[in-house]
Amino acid sequence: MNSLNLVAIVTLLGGAAWTIPALVRRRFHDPMRVHLFFALLLMGLGNVLAQPHVLGLADRVMFEGFAKITYNVAVLTGLSLMIGFLRERPLSSWTPPWPWEVGACAVCLAAMLAMTALLPASLRDHQLTSAFLADWRVRTFYNFGNFYLLFGYGAGAFLAGRHARRGNPLRRLSLSIMACGLAGLALTCVFRFLWVNLPSLREPGNTVTYAENFVFGQVAAIVVCVGLSLPFFTSVGQILRERRFCRRQFTGLEELWRRLVTAHPELVLDHRPRRTALFVDASAVYRRYVECRDGLTRLSPYLSAAPTTAATGSENELRAAARLIDRGVRLVAEDRRTAPGATAFVLAPQEGRASGVHDYEEDLSTLIRLSAELRALRSGPVARVE
Repeated sequence: MNSLNLVAIVTLLGGAAWTIPALVRRRFHDPMRVHLFFALLLMGLGNVLAQPHVLGLADRVMFEGFAKITYNVAVLTGLSLMIGFLRERPLSSWTPPWPWEVGACAVCLAAMLAMTALLPASLRDHQLTSAFLADWRVRTFYNFGNFYLLFGYGAGAFLAGRHARRGNPLRRLSLSIMACGLAGLALTCVFRFLWVNLPSLREPGNTVTYAENFVFGQVAAIVVCVGLSLPFFTSVGQILRERRFCRRQFTGLEELWRRLVTAHPELVLDHRPRRTALFVDASAVYRRYVECRDGLTRLSPYLSAAPTTAATGSENELRAAARLIDRGVRLVAEDRRTAPGATAFVLAPQEGRASGVHDYEEDLSTLIRLSAELRALRSGPVARVE
């Protein structure tokens, strides 16, 4: 197996695996994704079956020619499903009469099965060389398969190109790349048809050989997979950026949260361990924010004075608030309250400037800066407020 073939197989099977979570969430009630999943899965498995050692093993276990016909059934059926995906035709609506492209696939597969049955066992492991192509049954086998591949890749390129004219820029780019790859695969089918039916093309010394056409087809298949996978990789990149941003916010609150939890352990309602930073999402940040706000409210009886506005959030206000919180946490540990009536709220959340409602993002930013001041207070020689 060469590197291009391996990339094509991994990309096809990886693309099929990518669709599984969304299908499971929707209990497989998503016809377009069902089309795409089985198309990628069958074409990936077909390419696995095409490997020489797999062909030999399958034929020894079953019968001579089993792997080759199974490979073609998988690839042609997968291509038919790919056309269904591009047509946005749900599987559940396939009622008689079937679409003519499905009928064409069935006719081609039936003809290929018939040719395989007619071939003697010694010719069923045939390849695209003159020694095998001299037999009309081998040529007929390849011509029927090549006809549907040419139709399927050509139709897929046309449909993908048509869809690429509308939609968001990412969708247009994805479908344009896919259309180019499918057009390249259609060109390989034209060459394969000439190769099978023109003996002069197979003579030694020709500029272009089938091996070069095969490599070109693998590159085109990878281009198709890139087009299909582009939205996936883009969404993964966006998710990773969002998770990285959430982790910065989550760890930014760490110092403030730890001090408040030390004073009031009951603040933490979810004690499940967080295994990795990838699990820190917006909901985890909001939960920590709420716990910090709750902790500041619980700490307020231990404070004698505090800034009450978060609108400006100046460094002096934040530094003073950090010192008061440091003092309040120590008072909780010593179980000493301030004088009655001295309750104060540290950096109380403010209403949004235009909407008149609580501005979560601005308040979260203020608490993160407050947490940074507490961290500096712990590590630097800052005088405490007594």
